[in-house]
Amino acid sequence: MSEREELLEAACDSLVVFLRKSVPSLAETVAHMGLTLHQFRALVILYAEDACTTTDLAEAVGVHPSVATGIVQRMVQRGIFDRHEDPDDRRIRRLSLTPAGRELAAEVVGTARVQRRSQLEALDDAQLAQIRGALDTMTAGLVPARAAV
Repeated sequence: MSEREELLEAACDSLVVFLRKSVPSLAETVAHMGLTLHQFRALVILYAEDACTTTDLAEAVGVHPSVATGIVQRMVQRGIFDRHEDPDDRRIRRLSLTPAGRELAAEVVGTARVQRRSQLEALDDAQLAQIRGALDTMTAGLVPARAAV
């Protein structure tokens, strides 16, 4: 294995460990808000990209469309999501946040941001600049995607 391959493997391992250790605190916060992680992701995605379809949401959350349908149904029942006809194609149903959904999304996004900021506080200015540049480069290399958490 080349030096670059070893470095890539080590970086992947470190990222996985970081994510594995940081997700439980986020999951706990999300649970206190009465959401599952899938519901949280769906909420954040719809907050960033209003008027998407359930199929779009399934793809962005990374679940089967039937699972997304269940998520959407529960969020509609709770008054967080609303479904409406696409003005250009009545066969398509678009999703949007209700006013209560927008309020909850703003709270959830703010909470997640506070947690991430707290984690970044451990870095000095040079490390922050370095990680920002690395994340911008990685993000630019992604297939156009919906909101990430």
